[in-house]
Amino acid sequence: MAITGYKGTDAVLDIAGEHRIRAIEKKTFLCCRTLRSVSIPESIEELGDYCFSMCENLCTVSIGGAPRGDIFGKGVFEGCSSLTKIAFDEAGEGLSKLLAAAVNLMSAEHLLRADDIGEGFWYEKWDISLMSMLGSDDNYGVRSLAMGGEEDISYDGVPSVDGEMSVTDNSHMLSIAKKKCELCFLRLKYDDHLSRINRDKIVSYIRERAYGCKNDYAWRYIRDDCDDKTDYTDIYMSVVEPDRETILRMIEDPDTRKVQLKAMLIARARAGADAVSALDDMML
Repeated sequence: MAITGYKGTDAVLDIAGEHRIRAIEKKTFLCCRTLRSVSIPESIEELGDYCFSMCENLCTVSIGGAPRGDIFGKGVFEGCSSLTKIAFDEAGEGLSKLLAAAVNLMSAEHLLRADDIGEGFWYEKWDISLMSMLGSDDNYGVRSLAMGGEEDISYDGVPSVDGEMSVTDNSHMLSIAKKKCELCFLRLKYDDHLSRINRDKIVSYIRERAYGCKNDYAWRYIRDDCDDKTDYTDIYMSVVEPDRETILRMIEDPDTRKVQLKAMLIARARAGADAVSALDDMML
């Protein structure tokens, strides 16, 4: 059997027990914005081109059996901006997160369709893609919008008479920069087959974008986007190793509004041998 179309509005689609299903055909779930979770049986042999494309709320995909890339067509998860996990039953949490990041954050679809998913060389290819992305200009993603038809954006911050809109807040560039930092934290958390050289490069990348740096994107990512990722905050603190005075300034940052983050920073400030109460210092 093959699934050829879908008219439902469910958030959870569980067909893991339907072992007669061999394929989900091209564009079957295209732009299905209600989907959040999908479970697919081990019997699946083909996920057709763009079958889950533009499912912008799809977070997790579970597939029976061992990791295999030959089942994926082109652009299967293209535009799935919320995707965080592509899990196979016989693979660990780290691999499922790195697979999702490959297509969602790095646009490296070749890693999803590879025939060596989960093997050492696959991780090496993942790291090559990451290093290439880290080495690219953050402005590249902004300029590429013009090539994609966004001619109404002014990249110099000065709107012109032909209707260009000023992008003075650099919001798109910030988004790209934060995405790179997110990938760095993800790779440090799930560090299977991570070489010392690449680890050092990732650590340097984060340190160069820590609090107090001109482009403090790593700190901004932690401050703004890590409500449910306290492990990333722990990684940031262990990599950057800010002193107590820096931590207190981080707490005072007017944009540091999240209670959990402030609590973690206060606990860190208190941890020093010569530290007095950070709560007293801050008069909280």
